[in-house]
Amino acid sequence: MKKMIFPRADHFQIPKALFIGAWKVWFKRFGDHNSWRKGKMPLGQSDEKLFQIIEKGDRFCVEVAARLMVPWSFRDISQVDKAFFLMNPDVIRQSKIENDIAGVRLTDQALDYWDSLTFLEQDMFTAYAEARIQADIETPSCEPVIVDDAGVVVIGEDIYPPIVPEKGASDETFAKALVAWIDEDPFTPMYQRVAVADTVSSWHDRLESFFWPKPRNGLMQVSHSADALMYRAEILARGIEEGVEWSEEDKELAVKTTEEIFLQAGTPQKEVTWENIRAVIKTALTKSEDSKAKMNSGWSLLASFATHWLNNQDDRTPMICWNSRTSTSILSRLDFLLVEAGYDGLEGRFAHLGVIPGWGGTRPREMSLKWPDGYRSWKTEIAASEFVNLMVLCLNNEKNENGSLKYAQMPIPTGGRAPWSMQGVQLVLFSDGY
Repeated sequence: MKKMIFPRADHFQIPKALFIGAWKVWFKRFGDHNSWRKGKMPLGQSDEKLFQIIEKGDRFCVEVAARLMVPWSFRDISQVDKAFFLMNPDVIRQSKIENDIAGVRLTDQALDYWDSLTFLEQDMFTAYAEARIQADIETPSCEPVIVDDAGVVVIGEDIYPPIVPEKGASDETFAKALVAWIDEDPFTPMYQRVAVADTVSSWHDRLESFFWPKPRNGLMQVSHSADALMYRAEILARGIEEGVEWSEEDKELAVKTTEEIFLQAGTPQKEVTWENIRAVIKTALTKSEDSKAKMNSGWSLLASFATHWLNNQDDRTPMICWNSRTSTSILSRLDFLLVEAGYDGLEGRFAHLGVIPGWGGTRPREMSLKWPDGYRSWKTEIAASEFVNLMVLCLNNEKNENGSLKYAQMPIPTGGRAPWSMQGVQLVLFSDGY
């Protein structure tokens, strides 16, 4: 059996290598890394909501690790009942810790299985586990779940924007101002709120410094896996565009591709059916604002992957992955520019650009204007994509007085450069919004 089963999450399944990788990550992040193989982790069984457990500081326990493995709708329910151990006897076993505290350890079978994996596979699954911590942590509750330290940052103190539009300026002018500001603003790659590389500036250098979910997984490694998923998502999207009915093979491809996208992003979802996948991709292609298709930080990434081939096509808009990080980057900077331009309210500007809640790193950030909630909104997803597409056009077309391009072209992981795409821009924004 190569799957871990979570009976209290409607029997949701994950690769057992992912759970073992998470076990290793939890010891590294919150316990004694050197004892992960033979060490015991507190069970931490609780019927409290996830944010309540985290508020008490109980991150190093199987309960929290298990809840971050399952989709958001199950995260406020205890996952470590008797059935959990009965269903996964080859991976975990209960074992008392000192002072008679309920604990858990990995079985010898689990360790043997982990050791049988290649180093590449081990790195991949620990990265997937790390992504569960670094991603937007959604739960049924509105209260924040802050696994990493978070703090408030006031944008605009490091470098004043080189361009401040006049009040009433077009959306395109504000997009150009954002592009210029991000290009000049010094950026320090951060992990767990600690600098992990030298400070850089420019869109080009910011993208080259991208990593996910940890510094060792840089732009080349991330692109290697993402490109394969975007290729498959494009096949599915082109079929919808051409009015082709999906075959059984297409349906299987859709589910497998989407589940791998969620795995890489650290955003597990329930109801990953071919019908829901098709509805999301069709909505992304047609920009149907009132669609009832699934939408959150995970499904938004599927929309982005499935529309990447629309980059730089006239009258078409590839989708941005509008999660808490990209939302924070754009709205915190746009908020500052609007206030400096003389706005004391949105006054109808950027009506559907909405905030996606997220905590960790420098999020949430203080803002002066009251931005709407954009959580699970296709109107926000489409409006955000259209605005960021203005930034892409600026990066690819803005010129200096001598006719040369003002901004360096997008670096390609394998070498060389190309015109900026929505996906390249969103990686820069993703890091900027940490």
